[in-house]
Amino acid sequence: MGMWATGPFGNAKALDFVGDVVDQLTEPIAEFLESPSIDETFDEAFAALAPLNEVMARTPVRPWGGDGPSAGDLRVTFLRCYDDQVGDMGAGEQFSPDQRAALVAELDRYAGLHGG
Repeated sequence: MGMWATGPFGNAKALDFVGDVVDQLTEPIAEFLESPSIDETFDEAFAALAPLNEVMARTPVRPWGGDGPSAGDLRVTFLRCYDDQVGDMGAGEQFSPDQRAALVAELDRYAGLHGG
């Protein structure tokens, strides 16, 4: 095991583990991107985005190894789906803007951590 720093993420075995966690977190996001639906894939993808941001904030691990969707692609797909479909969910007047703001905050954080 290669060790280069103290702490929970300072060795190769730990980062391999984190990489596996990131792979699990990107699965629902990838499914959402393939079929963006607020009824089917949105909730899990949005929920996966928050812990993915936490992992990226604490480690050098990044999803998709740089070959995946850009932060801009994620933003466009998430927000287009939300804006086009949330009205059909019957959410209260205040819920929709608050939920959208929470989504924008996670997407902005992802962009900042992922590098665009």
